[in-house]
Amino acid sequence: MWPGCGGRFYWAPAPPSGARGVVVVFAWVWSDEAQLRPFVDLYASLGWRCLVCHPDLVSLYLSEKAATLACGVISELAKELKVKPLPTVFASFSGGSKGCMYKVIQLLDGKCEGDATMKDFRLVRNCISGQIYDSGPVDFMSDVGTQFLQNPVIGKSSQPSMIRSLMAKALASGMDTLFPSRIEAQRAEYWHTLYSSAGLGSVLIFCSEDDDLAPCHVVCGFARHLVELGTDVKVIKWTDSPHTGTTLFYLQCLLLLHRITDY
Repeated sequence: MWPGCGGRFYWAPAPPSGARGVVVVFAWVWSDEAQLRPFVDLYASLGWRCLVCHPDLVSLYLSEKAATLACGVISELAKELKVKPLPTVFASFSGGSKGCMYKVIQLLDGKCEGDATMKDFRLVRNCISGQIYDSGPVDFMSDVGTQFLQNPVIGKSSQPSMIRSLMAKALASGMDTLFPSRIEAQRAEYWHTLYSSAGLGSVLIFCSEDDDLAPCHVVCGFARHLVELGTDVKVIKWTDSPHTGTTLFYLQCLLLLHRITDY
Protein backbone atom coordinates (compact mmCIF):
# COMPACT_ATOMS: atom_id res chain seq x y z
CA MET A 1 0.00 0.00 0.00
CA TRP A 2 1.63 3.24 -1.15
CA PRO A 3 0.65 6.51 0.53
CA GLY A 4 -1.59 8.82 -1.47
CA CYS A 5 -4.86 6.90 -1.83
CA GLY A 6 -6.10 7.38 1.72
CA GLY A 7 -5.81 3.71 2.55
CA ARG A 8 -7.73 0.50 2.01
CA PHE A 9 -10.12 -1.84 3.81
CA TYR A 10 -11.18 -5.46 3.54
CA TRP A 11 -13.22 -8.14 5.30
CA ALA A 12 -11.31 -10.75 7.27
CA PRO A 13 -12.61 -14.34 6.96
CA ALA A 14 -15.93 -14.83 8.71
CA PRO A 15 -16.18 -17.02 11.83
CA PRO A 16 -17.00 -20.62 10.85
CA SER A 17 -20.21 -20.70 12.90
CA GLY A 18 -21.47 -17.29 11.76
CA ALA A 19 -20.84 -13.83 13.18
CA ARG A 20 -22.42 -12.64 16.41
CA GLY A 21 -21.06 -9.14 15.86
CA VAL A 22 -18.73 -6.97 13.80
CA VAL A 23 -15.48 -5.32 14.87
CA VAL A 24 -14.26 -2.49 12.65
CA VAL A 25 -10.49 -2.48 13.15
CA PHE A 26 -8.81 0.88 12.50
CA ALA A 27 -5.16 -0.09 12.20
CA TRP A 28 -2.05 2.02 12.61
CA VAL A 29 -0.16 3.58 9.72
CA TRP A 30 2.41 1.27 8.06
CA SER A 31 0.50 -1.82 9.25
CA ASP A 32 -0.22 -4.70 6.89
CA GLU A 33 -2.47 -7.76 6.82
CA ALA A 34 0.08 -10.06 8.43
CA GLN A 35 0.41 -7.79 11.47
CA LEU A 36 -3.36 -7.64 11.98
CA ARG A 37 -3.98 -11.35 11.44
CA PRO A 38 -3.46 -12.38 15.10
CA PHE A 39 -6.01 -9.77 16.15
CA VAL A 40 -8.69 -10.69 13.63
CA ASP A 41 -8.13 -14.43 14.16
CA LEU A 42 -8.80 -14.04 17.86
CA TYR A 43 -11.90 -11.95 17.26
CA ALA A 44 -13.11 -14.60 14.80
CA SER A 45 -12.55 -17.36 17.36
CA LEU A 46 -14.92 -15.45 19.65
CA GLY A 47 -17.55 -15.13 16.92
CA TRP A 48 -16.81 -11.58 15.75
CA ARG A 49 -16.17 -10.74 12.11
CA CYS A 50 -13.66 -7.99 11.30
CA LEU A 51 -13.72 -5.20 8.76
CA VAL A 52 -10.10 -4.03 8.72
CA CYS A 53 -9.08 -0.52 7.68
CA HIS A 54 -5.45 0.40 6.91
CA PRO A 55 -5.02 4.19 6.56
CA ASP A 56 -1.97 5.50 4.75
CA LEU A 57 0.30 8.37 5.73
CA VAL A 58 -1.46 11.06 3.71
CA SER A 59 -4.83 10.44 5.39
CA LEU A 60 -3.32 11.56 8.70
CA TYR A 61 -2.76 15.08 7.37
CA LEU A 62 -5.29 15.51 4.54
CA SER A 63 -8.81 15.26 5.91
CA GLU A 64 -10.23 14.82 2.39
CA LYS A 65 -8.34 11.53 2.04
CA ALA A 66 -9.49 10.37 5.46
CA ALA A 67 -13.11 11.27 4.61
CA THR A 68 -12.99 9.29 1.36
CA LEU A 69 -11.63 6.26 3.18
CA ALA A 70 -14.22 6.63 5.97
CA CYS A 71 -17.09 6.83 3.50
CA GLY A 72 -15.93 3.62 1.86
CA VAL A 73 -15.77 1.88 5.23
CA ILE A 74 -19.31 2.96 6.12
CA SER A 75 -20.72 1.86 2.75
CA GLU A 76 -19.04 -1.54 3.04
CA LEU A 77 -20.20 -1.98 6.62
CA ALA A 78 -23.76 -1.01 5.70
CA LYS A 79 -23.89 -3.75 3.05
CA GLU A 80 -23.23 -6.35 5.75
CA LEU A 81 -25.61 -4.84 8.29
CA LYS A 82 -28.46 -4.65 5.75
CA VAL A 83 -28.34 -8.45 5.48
CA LYS A 84 -28.44 -8.85 9.27
CA PRO A 85 -28.07 -6.03 11.80
CA LEU A 86 -25.35 -6.96 14.28
CA PRO A 87 -23.74 -5.23 17.28
CA THR A 88 -20.77 -3.30 15.94
CA VAL A 89 -17.64 -2.20 17.78
CA PHE A 90 -15.05 0.34 16.63
CA ALA A 91 -11.53 -0.78 17.64
CA SER A 92 -8.77 1.77 17.13
CA PHE A 93 -5.16 0.69 17.39
CA SER A 94 -2.68 3.48 18.12
CA GLY A 95 -3.15 6.18 15.44
CA GLY A 96 -6.05 4.47 13.66
CA SER A 97 -8.42 7.01 15.21
CA LYS A 98 -6.75 9.83 13.23
CA GLY A 99 -6.27 7.95 9.98
CA CYS A 100 -9.95 7.13 9.53
CA MET A 101 -12.10 6.55 12.60
CA TYR A 102 -12.71 10.18 13.51
CA LYS A 103 -14.01 10.83 9.99
CA VAL A 104 -16.35 7.84 10.29
CA ILE A 105 -17.74 9.41 13.48
CA GLN A 106 -18.18 12.77 11.75
CA LEU A 107 -20.07 11.18 8.87
CA LEU A 108 -22.36 9.29 11.24
CA ASP A 109 -23.02 12.55 13.11
CA GLY A 110 -23.76 14.42 9.89
CA LYS A 111 -20.79 16.75 10.48
CA CYS A 112 -19.34 16.23 7.00
CA GLU A 113 -20.59 14.99 3.65
CA GLY A 114 -19.96 11.62 2.06
CA ASP A 115 -21.12 9.44 -0.79
CA ALA A 116 -23.02 6.98 1.41
CA THR A 117 -26.75 7.57 1.93
CA MET A 118 -28.31 8.90 5.12
CA LYS A 119 -30.07 5.55 5.43
CA ASP A 120 -26.68 3.82 5.54
CA PHE A 121 -25.43 6.29 8.15
CA ARG A 122 -28.46 5.65 10.39
CA LEU A 123 -28.17 1.89 10.03
CA VAL A 124 -24.51 1.84 11.00
CA ARG A 125 -24.94 4.28 13.89
CA ASN A 126 -27.84 2.30 15.33
CA CYS A 127 -25.72 -0.85 15.36
CA ILE A 128 -22.72 0.64 17.19
CA SER A 129 -22.42 -0.91 20.65
CA GLY A 130 -19.05 0.32 21.86
CA GLN A 131 -15.52 1.48 21.19
CA ILE A 132 -12.03 0.22 22.00
CA TYR A 133 -8.81 2.23 22.05
CA ASP A 134 -5.57 0.25 22.24
CA SER A 135 -2.55 2.51 22.90
CA GLY A 136 -4.41 5.62 21.88
CA PRO A 137 -5.71 8.06 20.89
CA VAL A 138 -2.41 9.31 19.46
CA ASP A 139 -2.00 13.00 18.68
CA PHE A 140 -0.43 13.14 15.21
CA MET A 141 -0.25 16.91 15.19
CA SER A 142 2.65 16.84 17.64
CA ASP A 143 6.28 15.75 17.91
CA VAL A 144 5.02 12.51 19.46
CA GLY A 145 3.09 11.76 16.30
CA THR A 146 6.16 12.19 14.14
CA GLN A 147 8.13 9.91 16.47
CA PHE A 148 5.48 7.26 16.00
CA LEU A 149 5.63 7.45 12.21
CA GLN A 150 9.39 6.95 12.28
CA ASN A 151 9.43 4.23 14.95
CA PRO A 152 10.68 0.96 13.43
CA VAL A 153 9.30 -1.15 16.28
CA ILE A 154 5.65 -0.40 15.62
CA GLY A 155 5.46 -0.86 11.91
CA LYS A 156 7.89 -3.54 10.78
CA SER A 157 6.04 -3.11 7.51
CA SER A 158 7.15 -4.01 4.03
CA GLN A 159 8.35 -0.44 3.45
CA PRO A 160 11.98 0.12 4.58
CA SER A 161 12.27 2.15 7.77
CA MET A 162 14.59 4.70 6.12
CA ILE A 163 12.07 5.45 3.38
CA ARG A 164 9.30 5.57 5.96
CA SER A 165 11.23 8.01 8.12
CA LEU A 166 12.03 10.32 5.21
CA MET A 167 8.41 10.33 4.05
CA ALA A 168 7.14 11.10 7.55
CA LYS A 169 9.61 13.94 8.08
CA ALA A 170 8.98 15.47 4.66
CA LEU A 171 5.20 15.41 4.95
CA ALA A 172 5.06 16.59 8.56
CA SER A 173 7.55 19.40 7.91
CA GLY A 174 5.83 20.45 4.69
CA MET A 175 2.37 20.56 6.25
CA ASP A 176 3.61 22.50 9.30
CA THR A 177 5.37 25.04 7.07
CA LEU A 178 2.70 25.52 4.40
CA PHE A 179 -0.50 25.09 6.40
CA PRO A 180 0.16 25.82 10.09
CA SER A 181 -3.32 27.19 10.79
CA ARG A 182 -4.98 24.34 8.94
CA ILE A 183 -3.02 21.77 10.91
CA GLU A 184 -3.96 23.33 14.23
CA ALA A 185 -7.62 23.57 13.21
CA GLN A 186 -7.59 19.94 12.13
CA ARG A 187 -6.08 18.94 15.47
CA ALA A 188 -8.88 20.71 17.37
CA GLU A 189 -11.47 19.13 15.07
CA TYR A 190 -9.96 15.68 15.68
CA TRP A 191 -10.21 15.86 19.46
CA HIS A 192 -13.64 17.49 19.39
CA THR A 193 -14.88 14.61 17.21
CA LEU A 194 -13.51 11.96 19.56
CA TYR A 195 -15.23 13.66 22.48
CA SER A 196 -18.47 13.79 20.50
CA SER A 197 -18.41 10.00 20.21
CA ALA A 198 -19.54 9.83 23.84
CA GLY A 199 -22.94 8.54 22.72
CA LEU A 200 -21.56 5.56 20.80
CA GLY A 201 -21.71 3.01 23.60
CA SER A 202 -19.25 1.97 26.30
CA VAL A 203 -15.55 2.67 25.81
CA LEU A 204 -12.58 0.46 26.70
CA ILE A 205 -9.14 2.10 26.75
CA PHE A 206 -5.80 0.30 27.06
CA CYS A 207 -2.61 2.18 27.84
CA SER A 208 0.78 1.85 29.50
CA GLU A 209 2.60 4.24 31.80
CA ASP A 210 5.86 3.81 29.88
CA ASP A 211 4.41 4.29 26.41
CA ASP A 212 6.11 7.37 24.93
CA LEU A 213 4.09 7.16 21.72
CA ALA A 214 0.71 7.28 23.48
CA PRO A 215 1.47 9.21 26.70
CA CYS A 216 -0.56 7.93 29.61
CA HIS A 217 -1.56 11.41 30.79
CA VAL A 218 -3.02 12.22 27.36
CA VAL A 219 -4.95 8.95 27.15
CA CYS A 220 -6.25 9.19 30.72
CA GLY A 221 -7.22 12.83 30.18
CA PHE A 222 -9.27 11.72 27.19
CA ALA A 223 -10.95 9.06 29.33
CA ARG A 224 -11.81 11.56 32.08
CA HIS A 225 -13.38 13.90 29.56
CA LEU A 226 -15.59 11.10 28.22
CA VAL A 227 -16.68 10.23 31.75
CA GLU A 228 -17.61 13.87 32.34
CA LEU A 229 -19.78 13.63 29.23
CA GLY A 230 -21.63 10.66 30.71
CA THR A 231 -19.86 7.82 28.92
CA ASP A 232 -19.27 4.43 30.54
CA VAL A 233 -15.47 4.20 30.35
CA LYS A 234 -13.11 1.48 31.54
CA VAL A 235 -9.35 2.16 31.49
CA ILE A 236 -6.92 -0.77 31.71
CA LYS A 237 -3.46 0.60 32.52
CA TRP A 238 -0.14 -1.21 32.75
CA THR A 239 3.12 0.09 34.17
CA ASP A 240 5.14 -1.66 31.46
CA SER A 241 3.60 -2.89 28.22
CA PRO A 242 4.61 -2.46 24.56
CA HIS A 243 2.72 -0.12 22.26
CA THR A 244 -0.24 -2.15 20.89
CA GLY A 245 1.15 -5.14 22.80
CA THR A 246 -0.21 -8.69 22.78
CA THR A 247 -1.27 -8.50 26.43
CA LEU A 248 -3.59 -5.65 25.55
CA PHE A 249 -5.35 -7.33 22.67
CA TYR A 250 -5.96 -10.60 24.54
CA LEU A 251 -7.60 -8.78 27.42
CA GLN A 252 -9.57 -6.40 25.22
CA CYS A 253 -11.27 -9.31 23.48
CA LEU A 254 -12.21 -10.97 26.76
CA LEU A 255 -13.56 -7.73 28.20
CA LEU A 256 -15.42 -7.00 24.99
CA LEU A 257 -17.62 -10.04 25.50
CA HIS A 258 -18.61 -8.93 29.00
CA ARG A 259 -19.19 -5.25 28.32
CA ILE A 260 -21.14 -5.22 25.06
CA THR A 261 -24.86 -5.56 25.66
CA ASP A 262 -26.55 -8.45 23.89
CA TYR A 263 -28.17 -7.20 20.74
